[in-house]
Amino acid sequence: MKITPLEIRKFSFRTKAINGLDPDHVDSFLQQIASQVEEQTRENTFLSSRVKDLETQLDRYKKIDQTLNETLLTAQRATDDARANAQKEAELIIKDAQVRADSYESKSRERVYKFASEIRALSAQKESFILRFRSFLTDQIKYLDVMTKNLNDNIDGEKS
Repeated sequence: MKITPLEIRKFSFRTKAINGLDPDHVDSFLQQIASQVEEQTRENTFLSSRVKDLETQLDRYKKIDQTLNETLLTAQRATDDARANAQKEAELIIKDAQVRADSYESKSRERVYKFASEIRALSAQKESFILRFRSFLTDQIKYLDVMTKNLNDNIDGEKS
């Protein structure tokens, strides 16, 4: 049962017939108790209000903390996603570069093979030309030899 300061102030003690209580002393004591209870009640009310305010602030800070944690998780996920996407993009770029390099290498090999074939063909043509030209020169030398001999024979036949 709660006793209010007002109840303490209005409370009256029973008195005994012979040795009764000193009413002024009892009243003074009751006033002191009432004042202390009033002060404790005010302090309790103030502290209760303060606790409610602090609980409200704590709830607000908890919400802020939760929001910050969610934001941090979102940022972490976004960073992880960006990192994963960058890794995938880098892998695609590397694969594309490898495909291009393989293509360039294949084309270069084809060109080298083609040039080698052309060189062999030109070399064969050169050898063929040299053989024909030698044969031609040999024939011409033989022809000159024959012509020179005939000319000498004609000159010697006319001298005789």
